[in-house]
Parts: sequence; structure tokens; C-alpha cells
Amino acid sequence: MKRVYIHLLSNSIGDTIASTPYVSEYQKKHGVNVIFNINDPYIFLLNESYENIEFVGRNDVVEYDEKIIIDYIFNKSIQGGYAEQLGFENPPYIRPVVSIPELLRPIKNKYIALGVHSTCQIKYWNHPNGLISQGDSTNWNELSAILRKRGYTPVTVEKEEMYGVPPFYNGVPSKSNKQIGKTLLDAVNIINHSEFYIGLSSGMSWIAHALGKKVVMISNFTEDWNEFDLSLDDYIRITNKSVCHGCWNKINVDHTFDKNDWYWCPLHKDTERQFECHKSITVNDVMEKIKNWL
Repeated sequence: MKRVYIHLLSNSIGDTIASTPYVSEYQKKHGVNVIFNINDPYIFLLNESYENIEFVGRNDVVEYDEKIIIDYIFNKSIQGGYAEQLGFENPPYIRPVVSIPELLRPIKNKYIALGVHSTCQIKYWNHPNGLISQGDSTNWNELSAILRKRGYTPVTVEKEEMYGVPPFYNGVPSKSNKQIGKTLLDAVNIINHSEFYIGLSSGMSWIAHALGKKVVMISNFTEDWNEFDLSLDDYIRITNKSVCHGCWNKINVDHTFDKNDWYWCPLHKDTERQFECHKSITVNDVMEKIKNWL
């Protein structure tokens, strides 16, 4: 049987999870053996859910008959961009699935998992006060305090306590139960046992979604169609369309992205309006959206 080698250029866990359903659909459509080359640490999340795909790591040597390279496209939905590169026109959204071993509940109390860090400043839930508030994680701390009053333990799941590039360092909320530096498996297990997940447009939100968890996503720098299917009843997206928003999906059309500029903001850099997309989103905005889940 023909062997098709699909190489995902992105090392992002979100891209990996988002693209896998259509790699699976490609295998089913063409009836070929599919070898999917992804970042090694993520393979265990997908092996069991997609047994029709042979997952290989970056340095694995395999034989194949045809090679397809796929990469992230800024102007399409994350999954849709990958699906189109694999030959699917007008692809409907397919919810990804990840599987992990049955592990013990890590925290006894009823809790909500939080994800606060990301890969450039525009993706963060930035606070109007800037430097000081980001270090103290002011938005997330205020949210954590409210969740505690409502009977939920807020649990922050992150690799790093502080993250960023000077002069900003983004902290994690001190009023949360801080689960820092866990293995990927342990971090996923924490999310898996949570009531739901509150995060950004990031890889851990994709993991929560693929686990079947309810997800609250604070994302105004991307368009509504960029991530999950908006019709899902276990997905809440927090936006503010009255301010500048959606620049990420205009990269290579209206803007050029500078991956070396942590503070990239294409229209308002070094002005009072820098990062207004997320600075405009308040804790009350989030609580109003999630009140029916509490």
C-alpha cells in the first residue's frame, strides 16, 4: 500500500491537535498508509485516538512514496488551513480527540483550570495598567478571587512562573493553586479533572477542547472563526468587537508579522492603544459569560 508522509512544519501543540483530524480524513479518503511527522512529546496524546495514523517524531527515519508538507496559514481557521492543504474544500470543523491514561484526580476540591501564558504579548490577557499588573497577573488574580468565593479552586497550569521579554514579565495569579513545571501528562491530567478550562488562544486550550472539556477562551487578537466551532455549547469565546481586534488573521494581507518582536502590535505599537484588544476585556466580562457554568 502507498505510504504518504505528511510533515507538519509547526511545533505548536495547538497546530498539531487541530490538524490531526484532517490527516486522519486524508488517510480514510485515499486508503493509503499515512505517516504523520510531528513534535515528539505530543505523540502519546494522539496515538490511541487516531490508530489509522502512524505518528513519527522529528528524527525518525521512515520510508515513504509521497511527501506532503503542511504549515500554519494565518488567513484561514487553524484547522481549515491544514485541511485545505490536504485537498479538502470548504472543510467542516472536526473536533479533535486526545487520550491519556486513567490517572488519579490530582486535586480534591472542585476546581477550574487556568492557562495564562502564551508565545507573544499580544496573545496575553493584558491589563490596562501594563507592566506592574502583568507581573502580578492582576486580571487573573481578580478572577481567581471571585471563583474562590463561588466555591471553586482556581488552578493555574503552566510551565513557568514568570514568562516574557523585558520590560514585561507575565506572572501567574498568586490567588490560584499554582501547578508550575508539571510534565505534559500531569498538566493534561489536571485539566482533564477540572470543571472547565479558562485560557487563551493557545495549545492548552486545544488540549482541553480535545479532552471534551468545556473551554472559555479569551481571544480578541484572532477572529471568531480562527479556533473552534462557534456553535458548540461547551465553548465560550470572550471578545470585544468595539476595539481593534483580529489582526492575527490579517497577517500577510494587511500586516507582516515579526516573530522576533515579542511586543508586535501592527497598528498601535508604542501608543496608548497597544494591545487594546485584550486590555479592553474585563473580569466582569468573563464572569458574565461564564455565570451559567458556575
